[in-house]
Amino acid sequence: MTKAIAVNNRRRRPVLVGIDGSVSAQGALSWAAAEAASRHCPLHIVHAFSWPVIGNALEMGFTVDTNLGLRSAAEWVLAEAAAQARELAPDSKVTTALIAGPATPTLLSEAQDADLVVVGGRGVGGFRGLLVGSVSATIAAHAPCPVVVVHPHAHGTAFSASPTGQIVVGVDGSELSAAALRFAFQQAVRRRIGVTAVHAARPTRRDAALRVPPEIVDQVERQLFAEAMQSKRVLVPGIDVRTKLMHGHPAQALIDASAAAEMVVVGSRGRGGFAGMLLGSVSQAVLQHAACPVAVVRPYSPPSVVAPSPGRLRLAAATARDGSSDLKELS
Repeated sequence: MTKAIAVNNRRRRPVLVGIDGSVSAQGALSWAAAEAASRHCPLHIVHAFSWPVIGNALEMGFTVDTNLGLRSAAEWVLAEAAAQARELAPDSKVTTALIAGPATPTLLSEAQDADLVVVGGRGVGGFRGLLVGSVSATIAAHAPCPVVVVHPHAHGTAFSASPTGQIVVGVDGSELSAAALRFAFQQAVRRRIGVTAVHAARPTRRDAALRVPPEIVDQVERQLFAEAMQSKRVLVPGIDVRTKLMHGHPAQALIDASAAAEMVVVGSRGRGGFAGMLLGSVSQAVLQHAACPVAVVRPYSPPSVVAPSPGRLRLAAATARDGSSDLKELS
């Protein structure tokens, strides 16, 4: 690693990836390592595991002895992931954390210090046929930074087979939509590919009860879209930008566009979302059905201090390029 890249790594917040040994997590790790390399930032790999509880005839639970190999298995999964990450991103600093506890609160806690969180679509315990597991969906809804949920492409890998794939982004004129656009252009610059901005007007906006002529509805929609697009062209000139305007449901439009996309980017909530909803219906639908990785973006919020829960055990390892690590226990 050159001195300049090493200094840059130390100053940047890391890309955080959650792993659990599943095939889905392997795809997330590959994607996260490539992302960290392109950002010239550290990669932080987190593996959360829980001690099994076995019930007896009296329905009383007790914890299995911690020396039955579960910790060793978890350490092996993490070590293998670190080795793979060092191969994929040799110039990025790789750190690891092995944490005893539920995956969701663990990753949300670690995300407070991250610039981006990457997770697989489904983990080890996911139900077959469910494209996005509960952990991934919850992380996407609650993380303080952008979250990428890595769905495999049609050919089964985390990366598109077509070098002409674009970054597809949903646009609706909202503040979150502007944040999604910014993220999409940043991704396009790193990958040297174009952006396809999709805006779909819901059919319900043509309802006569609105007492607004359809042509006026169209004009307003196009104006919102054009203004958002123009601001991004000024910020990032030279990017191939394609626009797609249509009448239909935004989620279906983005899902259809995902088939040939490198990534789909959505805001956590759109213009019509309820204030209390952390993840809107469009974002949820795209997360479940997109045919490529999906990024869920929200405006940046300062990290909050998360107190460790009582009895929480953390095993943190800072892994150097040569594979050595210092393992420490934190109560």
